[in-house]
Amino acid sequence: MHLEYLPNKGFILNTISINWQEKRNAVRETIGKTFKEDDTIIDVSHYFDGDESMNIHQRRDVYETLNSLKVLVFLNYDHDNKLKEIEVHAGLNVMIDDIKLQFGKDLSEQLNQFQNKGIVYTEIEEGNYLIAELKMTLANSESMGGDGNDLTYIYLSSDISHLSE
Repeated sequence: MHLEYLPNKGFILNTISINWQEKRNAVRETIGKTFKEDDTIIDVSHYFDGDESMNIHQRRDVYETLNSLKVLVFLNYDHDNKLKEIEVHAGLNVMIDDIKLQFGKDLSEQLNQFQNKGIVYTEIEEGNYLIAELKMTLANSESMGGDGNDLTYIYLSSDISHLSE
């Protein structure tokens, strides 16, 4: 199973096309697989003199299996329940044009695919790389709490402005 990333548009999951800003219920119906709704409010008001408007409202659906394959994929939604991000932690190869990203493979080698195409990436934290032109980040195992330089995390988004603030 693979995911084809279409920057500024969305993605194709096998043959299913999903666009950024699609309504949550429509995305669920289109995918048609079992998920876990994982909506939480992260209370940060104590950092802002009790101002609850600063709390983080996380809206996401978690997929742990797709087509009988073990995966870990989070679909994240905005305050209007429109799709804004996807986080892939395991189980899917991600394609971007002819670039193939594979979990468990050396991240440096995979970043070379972008470099060979003249696509710029920046290390924003040790082991975590931003590819601004494509609105995505890649992270290695060590940066995610494990060991090594293998690709462990792929983040794709309709908007990365929060990463440059």
